[in-house]
Amino acid sequence: MNSVFPLFSSAMCIAILFSSCACAKLPVDSPLVKPSPNYPSDTVQFAVIGDFGTDSKAEGDVANMVKSWSPEFVITTGDNNYPVGSAGTIVNNIGKYYCDFIYNPDAPSDRVCKGAAADEKKNRFFPSPGNHDNYSVPALRPYLDYFTLPNDERTYDFVWGTVHFFSLNTGISGKVDESVKNWLKEKLATSTATFKIVYFHHPPYSTGGHGSNEAMQLPYGDWGADAVLCGHDHIYERITEKSGAKPVYIIIGNSGNEHTYSCTAKTIDTNRFNLFCEDTGFGALKVRAGKNTCVIEYFNAANPATPTDVFTITK
Repeated sequence: MNSVFPLFSSAMCIAILFSSCACAKLPVDSPLVKPSPNYPSDTVQFAVIGDFGTDSKAEGDVANMVKSWSPEFVITTGDNNYPVGSAGTIVNNIGKYYCDFIYNPDAPSDRVCKGAAADEKKNRFFPSPGNHDNYSVPALRPYLDYFTLPNDERTYDFVWGTVHFFSLNTGISGKVDESVKNWLKEKLATSTATFKIVYFHHPPYSTGGHGSNEAMQLPYGDWGADAVLCGHDHIYERITEKSGAKPVYIIIGNSGNEHTYSCTAKTIDTNRFNLFCEDTGFGALKVRAGKNTCVIEYFNAANPATPTDVFTITK
């Protein structure tokens, strides 16, 4: 089932773009391709995946597509390691497909990635935890052992190019405590980056099977965020305020889990929001941010030459 809701104009520029170029398919164990030299030095290109870690054909197809883009790094919106975030599945669910981006020298020896990122000693994979990652006992232990990330590795931020990223752990129930909210508010307020992207697992607004998560309906735009990226519902969905107020909310939860959801399972306030949703197939985001524009493209792996949706943030 494919549900596409109509687009409406807003203060931000929204466009659907088409391309006739072919997209090369790379094997999942291919070396990391360096970013294109055609991009200016102040431009960063990265990929976003979510709900992917199942060692499935769909995960492989999405990983091949992502690698063909030559992203500088990958961020995730959670559920990196199904079904219960265990140490025994983490290599096949994550490393098998994305080890070239992962630098994790402090992981257990049998789980250390030995790809391109390890060769250059620079991590290029920045996940956020999902509820399935948190199901491990103790919670997140294999995840924390596997990845080498900033801060406490659960809630962290980093800057790459013109973008400041903020990753949150919304746990099993989809909540963060007051200290995390205060941390995010203060970090956003003091950031000097052109673009500010917050990402975590449980979406504040969604028409997918899980629906909207009121606990994460925070004033991100007032705090300075341009985009909020989430997973949890196995769909692609873009939601914007009809008023033109930021942020744009994007769900990318269809990067490998073959249990797909519907775009019409739940409702949101269409008097307040514009939305675009796709619930057919599997995909990922390709994002390119420069001095003044951040272009967010969604690609379905079944048609990797043509973006299904494009959203541009202009500063």
